[in-house]
Amino acid sequence: MAIRTILVPYDFSECATDALRVAAKLARLTGAVIDVVHLYEQMMDFHTENKRIREEIEAKLEQVPELPFLRGIELKKFMLRQMGLTEIFKNERLQKADLVVMGTHGTTGLRGGIVGSNTQRIVRQAPMPVLVIKHRIEDFDVKDLVYASNFTPEDVDKFDAFTPLIELFDPKIHLLKVNTPRSFERSDDSNKAIDRFLQRYDLKHFTASVYNDLSIEEGILNFAKGIDADLIAMATHGRTGFFHVVNGSLTEDIVNHTNFPVLSVRL
Repeated sequence: MAIRTILVPYDFSECATDALRVAAKLARLTGAVIDVVHLYEQMMDFHTENKRIREEIEAKLEQVPELPFLRGIELKKFMLRQMGLTEIFKNERLQKADLVVMGTHGTTGLRGGIVGSNTQRIVRQAPMPVLVIKHRIEDFDVKDLVYASNFTPEDVDKFDAFTPLIELFDPKIHLLKVNTPRSFERSDDSNKAIDRFLQRYDLKHFTASVYNDLSIEEGILNFAKGIDADLIAMATHGRTGFFHVVNGSLTEDIVNHTNFPVLSVRL
């Protein structure tokens, strides 16, 4: 599966631009088209005010392709009115995107931002992989990738969704199973599950670790810090199953509490 279309929700904030910069690097490597999508809510009933807001947004969108890092990249701009963020996947073109690249912790954009707290909803509901960018990265590269998993058959199947990005960078892949007091598994069982994964995927450069910590989230973050990872990849189970914490899914928690880029795919 190739990356042909990259979807970037864009509210003109700094963190949205950070995501767009990474999307541009990926587009250069793959030849993909970037779909820049801005959502806005029609706040006024007055026709003249609506027209002014629309024209203001259109003028801002027209300036986006002039960003230096977008030179030479095919870009399509979408302005969608009165639509919730996850509703963009009802759009026939946008639902066929191969990857979403999105910033988080953004400031409020024009008439209400779409980037930031809403990122968790996209992570939970997007039908395609989502790459969450937390800060400005001048030249996105992946040399060390942490794949955090329980290595169940379902998790193993979903690894296919990550392979297009992995093939771009050929990183060392660090297979990680976190053991906690509340979710304990014998090392022998964990190692057998990882072995089954390795029988299916012929990885060239990898490590395999069963890591003990007080929580799964802490284990993933501490391991990633320990190897100075460039990216954390994981499947999100929504609000059930292995990746689950009290206030939502573990993937969303990781997105909230780390500066690492996070690549997720919904199970």
